[in-house]
Amino acid sequence: MADAAFVIVPPLAAMVFKAAGRHPVAGLIGGFAAVGAGYSTALVPTSLDALFAGITTAVMGTLPNTEFAPVNAMSNYYFNVASSIVLGVLAGFIIDKVIEPRMWQQDVPTEEDIDPEDAAERGDRDENGEELTAELRPAETKGLMWSGIATLILTAIILFATLLPDSPWRNEEGGFLPKSPLLNSIVFIVFAYFLLLGVVYGRVVGTVKGITDVVNMMMGALKDMLSFLILAFILGQFVALFAWTGIGTFTAVKGAAFLESIGLTGFAAIFAFIVLASCLNLLIISGSSMWTLMAAVFVPMFALLGYEPAFIQGAFRVGDSATQIITPLNPYMIVMLGFLQRYEREAGLGTLMSRLVPFVIPFFTAWAILLATWFYVDLPLGPGNNVMIG
Repeated sequence: MADAAFVIVPPLAAMVFKAAGRHPVAGLIGGFAAVGAGYSTALVPTSLDALFAGITTAVMGTLPNTEFAPVNAMSNYYFNVASSIVLGVLAGFIIDKVIEPRMWQQDVPTEEDIDPEDAAERGDRDENGEELTAELRPAETKGLMWSGIATLILTAIILFATLLPDSPWRNEEGGFLPKSPLLNSIVFIVFAYFLLLGVVYGRVVGTVKGITDVVNMMMGALKDMLSFLILAFILGQFVALFAWTGIGTFTAVKGAAFLESIGLTGFAAIFAFIVLASCLNLLIISGSSMWTLMAAVFVPMFALLGYEPAFIQGAFRVGDSATQIITPLNPYMIVMLGFLQRYEREAGLGTLMSRLVPFVIPFFTAWAILLATWFYVDLPLGPGNNVMIG
């Protein structure tokens, strides 16, 4: 879903800006920047949280005697919520004060310069041949309403099931932290929400007429994920081989000893890790691939220095995001360039990158300061997960 946002959010943001009387290209640029530079953070848990948590847990197997809190899809939740709010406000400020004024000053067109036939081929028009707009049709409004009602009902059921004194979703002590069936079921709960909302909405608007439509949609989604599944298989083999050879443990122990010998064990070491991740992010676009490579060494290494794996995972999210919107290796840059050329036919990759640069340093700085706040105040990153082990 995080990758899909690169394609969905920018054109939607442009439509909303245009409907509000603002410059659509500012919304287009801002939408892409917010998704890319704030990648992997959200107000609700996503599939990326579960993916990162799985990688983090797998590599901790190289240090079986280390005591650490279990890592799950909620382990960075508190930090993610705060990051989403801070970065969202910052993105709005940059769009309003920097990007949009520049669009008006440079006299960037506010209307798309495209042929009707091209628009139809690209899917810019609905099944009746009418141009897609930000205004919802009555059926779509009704679908959203019923989806909201379904969400409230599901939430009420989950709350009832978890708040019962003898709920099976509680742990043996009757609580939820640091580990419980509830936290272990986060991935299933997220899946249940998306499935219910999608089916209810599709049923109301008419795109889902029966179970066959749901199965076909799932098959289509699985087909799109085949390349990722192949990549996940390869990465899984890499982690297993790393643990089997002992290279990860050896590197982690030697690296931790080296950092201690030079006195680089505080937030300075964490910041150096973030900078390294940001630099590698210019070359390795896949967050899961880069986290697999880095986690195999840095999670055990920082664990030997006393840091929780969930905290190192949170630090990686900072470095993995800010520079993602200025590397030409990002495949979604080409997609974004196609969106931009609807307004500016002569725009090139350099034009796009120059308009995205104002987001990089502010996002990196704000997110690093937020992580430093978590470090020095010793705030929990998520339910049961802290900065330091123990």
